[in-house]
Amino acid sequence: MTTINVFNLQERTSHNSHKFSFNLTSNNYGYWKAMMEPFLKANNLYCYVDATLACPEEKITTIDAITTNPNFTNWVANDVHVRMVIISTVSESSFQHIQGNTARDVWSILARAYAPSNASHEFILKTQLLKISMKDGEKGIDYLSRAQEYATALANIGEPFKDKDLVMLTIAGLREEYNGLKSNLLNRSPPFHFNELHGLIGDYEFLTRSTVAPSPASPHAFNATAAVTTTSPPASDLGSIQQQIANL
Repeated sequence: MTTINVFNLQERTSHNSHKFSFNLTSNNYGYWKAMMEPFLKANNLYCYVDATLACPEEKITTIDAITTNPNFTNWVANDVHVRMVIISTVSESSFQHIQGNTARDVWSILARAYAPSNASHEFILKTQLLKISMKDGEKGIDYLSRAQEYATALANIGEPFKDKDLVMLTIAGLREEYNGLKSNLLNRSPPFHFNELHGLIGDYEFLTRSTVAPSPASPHAFNATAAVTTTSPPASDLGSIQQQIANL
């Protein structure tokens, strides 16, 4: 029979003092799991999560008496500690999923909540990402967040999208008014990462908003100026914008 020793103060302090870079939310389960698993394994805690160290019997029965199993007591104490380590990395918004009495219960429930594994869910997520397009009036940052949400959900179920494919699909789905940016981004060498799109699209939107608008014409002058007033920016401004886009 394996003897289970309760974690000593030094071990518990070491586990509790580790600072993780982020907490679990509905959008980062894949990254959270990739961070937590190595930590639990490196500190010999994962056996409580994957049930390779099963809970011993509570009592030991002999011919003479029934006594409390010390391995059971120590296992429960250790499991409570591991459970608290996991819970300490969960955000307030995800705390609603914390249920169960053991570390394995908490681990399994979080997996079911954020990484449902079925073919239908995978098909829906991949379809949403493959057909993603920017909605009318949607801001660049909101569009990129939507693309990232689909990619993260796929990573959570073990079907990560290649970064370069995510970049190409996201660029292809930009609205027509971003065509000037599309060609520059697709022709860039070497390729860039998805997280760079936030800055590039943000810069483009700033540049296009900065185009000098024509002064409002008086009602009497409208007919005389209508022939020369257009929605396009002056040639000098347009050339300046194109040059700045090329430099992004």
